[in-house]
Amino acid sequence: MKKLSVILLTTIFCLSAFAQQKSLDEITSFRIKNSGSFMDKNNDVDGYYFYYEVDKLKKGKREYAIKMLDNNLNDIATKSYIDDKNTILAQSKFNNQALMFAMINIKEKFYKLVTFDKSGNQGKDIKIDVSKKDVRWLSMMMKSGNFNLLFPVDDNGFLFNYTKNNKKMGYGLKYVSTNGGESWDYNSPEDANQLMFLNPIEANEKVVVAIESSKKSALSNTVNMKIVVLDINTGKKLFEKDYNRDDNPRLITNAFLTEEKNLVLLGEYFKKGKNIVKDKSEGLFAQVVDMSGNLISDVKADWENTINKLMPADSNGKKKKSTYVYFHDVIRTQNGSYYAIGEKYRKTVSLKGTLLTGRIGSGMTQLTITDAVFFEFDKSFNLKEIHKIEKGKSRAPNLADFGSPQLNAHALKTFGAFDYEYTQIDKDRDRFYAMFIDYERLKGEKNKLAFKAVMYNDGELSQDKIYLEQSKGRVSFRVLPAKLGHVMIVEYNKKEKTLDIHLEKLNI
Repeated sequence: MKKLSVILLTTIFCLSAFAQQKSLDEITSFRIKNSGSFMDKNNDVDGYYFYYEVDKLKKGKREYAIKMLDNNLNDIATKSYIDDKNTILAQSKFNNQALMFAMINIKEKFYKLVTFDKSGNQGKDIKIDVSKKDVRWLSMMMKSGNFNLLFPVDDNGFLFNYTKNNKKMGYGLKYVSTNGGESWDYNSPEDANQLMFLNPIEANEKVVVAIESSKKSALSNTVNMKIVVLDINTGKKLFEKDYNRDDNPRLITNAFLTEEKNLVLLGEYFKKGKNIVKDKSEGLFAQVVDMSGNLISDVKADWENTINKLMPADSNGKKKKSTYVYFHDVIRTQNGSYYAIGEKYRKTVSLKGTLLTGRIGSGMTQLTITDAVFFEFDKSFNLKEIHKIEKGKSRAPNLADFGSPQLNAHALKTFGAFDYEYTQIDKDRDRFYAMFIDYERLKGEKNKLAFKAVMYNDGELSQDKIYLEQSKGRVSFRVLPAKLGHVMIVEYNKKEKTLDIHLEKLNI
């Protein structure tokens, strides 16, 4: 399985190309609280940030610093920030204009949103009072893998998604503008007699698309789903569409706007009356609606008669039954076609879980993740072809043996179970690069890790890879996205307590 340690990649690239390098002597791995890339909607990298602890102050205060670099590793700014020792950084995001940190203080019971612009200037903090129950539910939702706490709206603002203790349990969605527009709140009804949660899956200059889920109690296996579409400028609800179990059960995973500003919803559909929590889906769908919620088209591709016939065989020449696909991203190309980037997976018995427990129960099943697949759709979302990119198997124990493979896949994505890293798109949309970490099992030699790039160029898919060597001793490495055609490596020497970063050029 690709564990979290693989995501942090205790590895180093074997490259002969010269790299841009920088030493961050004032930062060590023990002091870093968060770090990442400034990435736009196409995942092109504009720079980097490092959030780290500087000093312990009196009366329970801590001094932190935020260091910002451009995409060539040149210094932009280093800013000091004072906060309480009980304030925990939950998540950070960048929206091309500003960097937002979502903080949680469990002792004082509040959420806090802290923003910095690209020059390191701090904006006004936003505090939201909460209860301990709210924080517990928020922690559960984040671990479920189906919850976006902080969602960037490129060049516009941020969405902060949180739980609220209403009659039962509800949600709050706060929009914070960074371009001079109005901020707003959208909340669940305070008198709702169900548990209600919201998860934004798309936000742009026009709308916010969110999945609202509700159920009678925490132990209920029946979940009602609907899509809620809000005006990004006002927070006003434009429309909602139900996908409930009795009528039209669907699991929606992706949403985006077409050039005509219609909304596309992608996901898996189920038989009428089936339960998306535990039942198997019938296939994939692409539904297009206008900004009033009126249906324009609803294209389906079932597993048995359509997808499995187009699906390339595994490396052993066989096609496994009950194979599903987890889609990480959907890319619209210059010619109007669409590519959905995913990985094949199936639910299998865990030998380790069986040996440890000796009975059917928690830990008895796992997801076995295999090849990467690129589903090619035409302009009308009809499935044209499935392209396969071979890679090694990864295995991840299911969080719950009774759950459907689809829901387990969504949850395990949060824990780094899949090998997909990110996709970058050039401005003309005639090329994109999808990046994977691949564990190759090689005959007659030692197994290797590879950083694999799959490139779409002029209607064709090609691939390249760079092998990674496992680090030894007291040096560890982390890989971050970089400007197109590059990757950044963060190198930490535990003995010397030094942190070095350098850019490496990919062979693409």
